[in-house]
Amino acid sequence: MPCAVCGSIASRDRRPVLWPELVAEWQLTPAEADLVDRREGECCASCGASLRTAALAAAVVHHARWAGSLASWVESGPTLRVLEINRAGTLTAWLERLAGHRLVEFPAVDMHALEEPDASWDLIIHSDTLEHVDDPVAALAECRRVVAPGGAVCFTAPALSERLTRRRDDLPPSYHGSEQDPAYLVVTEYGADFWTDALDAGFSVLSLVAPYWPVSVAYVAVP
Repeated sequence: MPCAVCGSIASRDRRPVLWPELVAEWQLTPAEADLVDRREGECCASCGASLRTAALAAAVVHHARWAGSLASWVESGPTLRVLEINRAGTLTAWLERLAGHRLVEFPAVDMHALEEPDASWDLIIHSDTLEHVDDPVAALAECRRVVAPGGAVCFTAPALSERLTRRRDDLPPSYHGSEQDPAYLVVTEYGADFWTDALDAGFSVLSLVAPYWPVSVAYVAVP
């Protein structure tokens, strides 16, 4: 399958990304740990995009109704206002080429209260950020507020399909980064019911884009 980011048919490299403490904190089975390692560590040999990033790229071009890669879509010169919340892996280097692109960083920017006017962006993109915010439904509702009619929110979250979502309020702190940085603190561990957050936030349509199922899934939420 061609890379959804760059379009290359080069092979994918793989390296392990999980560490024992995180595996234990998340209580991952060997099969789940393998899926997460592939999602984050299996990358396009040409552009370096992980399967997580490639799934997000596939979601963007799906919404744009573009038949090619994200790179070819960007090169076609779409005139969209694109808000990227946190760097979406290797997608950022391509998205930055869009004249209407803006990058903001969590937690410096509060996803519960975005400083953006209503209906001011055609496309909002974020990757593996919702699990770190205190109220993911409120964060998605803010995304819905600032997305324009006909626009969409394309995003990913690390959800394990064979379990249900749980919050870590009463569990020891767990971080997705190697350092105990508040930006990497895990508030929510997502499971198969993850999709309900987008509907609870007021979106009327939620599409799952899964070119690498069951390893990586991205979501397209439409008001």
